[in-house]
Amino acid sequence: MTDDDLRDRMRRADPAAALAPLPPDRVARLLEETVSVTAPPTRRRVLLPVLAAAAVLLLAGAGWLILRPSPTATNLMIAYPSASAAAPPRHLTAPAEQRSAKCRPPEASRLTTTADFAFAGTVTGIDARHVVTLSVTKVYRGDPASQVLVDQTGDSSETMMGSGRFEIGKSYLIASAAGTVLICGYSGEAGTPGLLDLYEEAF
Repeated sequence: MTDDDLRDRMRRADPAAALAPLPPDRVARLLEETVSVTAPPTRRRVLLPVLAAAAVLLLAGAGWLILRPSPTATNLMIAYPSASAAAPPRHLTAPAEQRSAKCRPPEASRLTTTADFAFAGTVTGIDARHVVTLSVTKVYRGDPASQVLVDQTGDSSETMMGSGRFEIGKSYLIASAAGTVLICGYSGEAGTPGLLDLYEEAF
């Protein structure tokens, strides 16, 4: 098949072959419109409003963080009750001195069943009325306490272990029942042989 035959076949297959050719001015106008067609908006133009809105939100949030009122000291500080407020001084009464009284050896089982309050403490003061102030270092039994006030006993070694009386600066182990100090080997100086072992066994 020659080129001429191919051109004839293409002319016969062209559906617009029977149409009249366009005027030159129409052809020129179509060419101009084809060249001057603008491209459709890109995705970048669509994203611009979204990015602008996000920037506005970020600026608003930053401004709120900067301008918001700072927490007051009342909100930041929590008051906790002090030990003295939670545990007021406990008052004990020492029994009257009985020089003729004889005591049987102390027993841990009796201390366990009799004492409702027992503690270790150091004497920090003795006033003119012979009221002794002890700073509590450990509570073996009973409610917590930071200080205990107790009348000073006599000087009989049978009533309180050790020297028989309270002295400033010394440490003691004291047990009581119904507000009365237990004597006869159940209260005394902490360093008295066997007294600490008695407390550890009883409590």
